[in-house]
Amino acid sequence: MKFYCSSLAFVALLSPAFAQTQSAKDIAVVLKSAGQVRVSRSQNSAAENAARGTRLNSGNVLRTGEDAAAALIFTDDKSILKMRENSKVSIAGQREEDGIIKTIKMEFGQLWAKVTRSETPFKIETPSGVAAVKGTQFYCILDGKGNLIIFCLEGAVEIFNKLGKALVSAGQTGIMEENKPPTSGPSDPNEVPTWGDEDNKSGNIEIELQDKNGQKKKLILEY
Repeated sequence: MKFYCSSLAFVALLSPAFAQTQSAKDIAVVLKSAGQVRVSRSQNSAAENAARGTRLNSGNVLRTGEDAAAALIFTDDKSILKMRENSKVSIAGQREEDGIIKTIKMEFGQLWAKVTRSETPFKIETPSGVAAVKGTQFYCILDGKGNLIIFCLEGAVEIFNKLGKALVSAGQTGIMEENKPPTSGPSDPNEVPTWGDEDNKSGNIEIELQDKNGQKKKLILEY
C-alpha cells in the first residue's frame, strides 16, 4: 500500500498570543488515513475512527491496523509523523511559548518523521530507550521484542538508555536494545526504507481553533 504526505506550509499562522492560550488540545491533526486507523481519547474510552481532519490532543493514542496507514501534522511547527500498518503510539505535547514539547510514546510498529528545526524538543520513547531529535528526517522501527532501529536521512538523532548513548547522523543506522548500550554505524542502502516519500501530492486542510476566551482562528495547511 502506498501512502503520501509531503512538506507542509502554513497559509494562516496563529498569533503568538493565541498560541500561548491554547491548552493540550489540538496539538496535532490527522492529515491522511487509509484503512483502519483508530484513536483512543483516554484510557477508559472506546476507540473511534480517525480520518482526515481528526484533531489530536495530548495523551491520545493512535493505532493503525493491517494494511493501514496514517499521517499527522503538529499544529505549532508543521512537524510531520507518518505511521505504517500495525503501529501504535501515544501523542503527548506540552505547549510552551516557543511551541509544543513533543513526546511520542511508541509501543510497536514503524514511523517516518520530518521534524522542523527548532528549539522545541521532539523525542520518541520506546521500551529500549529514547530517541531525541532536532530538525531531521528519519525512520523509526520497533520490533516485537522492543528493539529500536533508527535510519537517519537528514540531521541527527541521539539515542540513549541507562547504559549509554549514541549519535545517529545522516546516512547512519542506530540500534538500541534493552539491557545493551546503543550503537550507530553506516547504513546499508538496501535496508533503508523508502515508503515515507511515496506518492507525494499537493492539497490543503483547514481547521478551526478556539482559545479559552472563545476567540476563533482558522488554520490552513498546504501540503
